Amino acid sequence: MTGVREVCIIQVGYGKVGAPLVHLAIENRARIERETGVRLQYAAIVRSSSVALGDDLALQAADRGTSFDEWTPRASGMTLDILDPVFDRFGLPDTTRYVLVDVTATAETGPLILEALGMGIPVVTANKIPLAETPGWFEQAWKASRKARTPFRYECTVGGSLPVISTLVDLMTTGDTVQRIVALPSSSLSCIMGDFNRGLPLDTAIADAMRRGFAEPNPLTDLAGRDALRKVVILAKTMGLPTSIDDVCQEPLLDMNYPDFETFQGKGMARLADSLTAARKPGEVTYYVGSASADGAVTLGLRNFPQSSIWGTLEPSENLFLFSTSRFGDLPVVVRGIGGGPILTASGVLADIIKAAQGQN
Repeated sequence: MTGVREVCIIQVGYGKVGAPLVHLAIENRARIERETGVRLQYAAIVRSSSVALGDDLALQAADRGTSFDEWTPRASGMTLDILDPVFDRFGLPDTTRYVLVDVTATAETGPLILEALGMGIPVVTANKIPLAETPGWFEQAWKASRKARTPFRYECTVGGSLPVISTLVDLMTTGDTVQRIVALPSSSLSCIMGDFNRGLPLDTAIADAMRRGFAEPNPLTDLAGRDALRKVVILAKTMGLPTSIDDVCQEPLLDMNYPDFETFQGKGMARLADSLTAARKPGEVTYYVGSASADGAVTLGLRNFPQSSIWGTLEPSENLFLFSTSRFGDLPVVVRGIGGGPILTASGVLADIIKAAQGQN
């Protein structure tokens, strides 16, 4: 194929999403090249203190994690200096095209991403923490991306593999005014509350979410609502609102901070079940929903909806995003589906990598 663009992936993180991402990229390499003209290869997988260079080692590292014995020690910190071994082997950024991919869950990668964007290296991230929690970081990343004309794609930070961010950006880019977003952004809470709405006991609903891989090993992480909060902040920021995580009016699900899930399973589980039961009215369903309005109001909390509405048709673990705009009037633009889980999120990240390699922002 003429005009094939070779792309070296530098992936930071190798865990729940990172491991299947490596497999998807390598196993579908021929198809991707044939259909898009992008030839992918792995330059490196980077973790906190070491690096694995090249396709073969990247695949082994993704599979074996800490038990992989061919990790190479790397320089400390999270700046471009740590990528010197990659550039030494695969060429400098001005001669070889790279895509930096962040599949971690830490704020520590923030400086590395900003430096990469400033140097013209496209960035794909599924890491919500810098975007939502580091003051000013989101705005800095957008500014660096525009100044260097470098793709910065973060589709998978909200809705996993669903086209949520791209739909929102497309609406605004074409001149529409987004008046309000209403979102069920958490697959884990959708699974738990969807089962509970259908009559399952809360402990059974939580166990089902864990079994299906939507809830964290410690489901208190999901029940605390922090993941949903981050996603609502990212939506608000993309919408153009100067929202910080502390600006969100959040109604907590839990009545207190529990030290561990075992402690919660007694009276805490019963109190949450009672609270959810009391919140729901006959003929309605209850979900933990975020909203962002053009007037700057951003909220997150329990909301009831008629069972006869779209909310009553959701399957447990489905996400739902409703975009009310000037152009579409009374009928919102709807993005709906199951976008979470490691494989689906990894597939969404891979799609972003291909788009970034093609120069799409």
